[in-house]
Amino acid sequence: MTAEQSMDESIAALEHSVEEGLSHFRRLEAEAKIRPGKWGPRETLCQLVWWLQASAEGTESVNSGGAPYRVYGATNDMNARAVGRFSGQSVTQLADKVQHYQTRLTTAVRALVNPQATVLIHRDGSEDSAQRRLEAITQQWNACVGDLQAV
Repeated sequence: MTAEQSMDESIAALEHSVEEGLSHFRRLEAEAKIRPGKWGPRETLCQLVWWLQASAEGTESVNSGGAPYRVYGATNDMNARAVGRFSGQSVTQLADKVQHYQTRLTTAVRALVNPQATVLIHRDGSEDSAQRRLEAITQQWNACVGDLQAV
């Protein structure tokens, strides 16, 4: 398998996970199971949006000769900040953001000269390539939506 095939498969897996996840979030909203003021599905969607955004911005930056996206806080802190950043936005608005950032990420990944280039650096200094970001986001979507479906 070539690197291009692997990247295409990772993009397809991400697209599938996001599509399935957004369907679930929309159903929960329609059933009025998403309530403001407590940690639940909406807050989970906020963190998923933010990680897509950070990955898209990091990949775009690297494509233009800039630095990878640097995450300065612990994962739990960044997830909590994401909830604050997107406060007051409905699931529909968040879903629009997901689709926007997913498109930006996919476009940026396809434009990378080196898919193994570092596009995101975590607080601890660990680095993620574009390929790793696609895999991590897909795993995150699958795990979060799986947890929500199990409840």
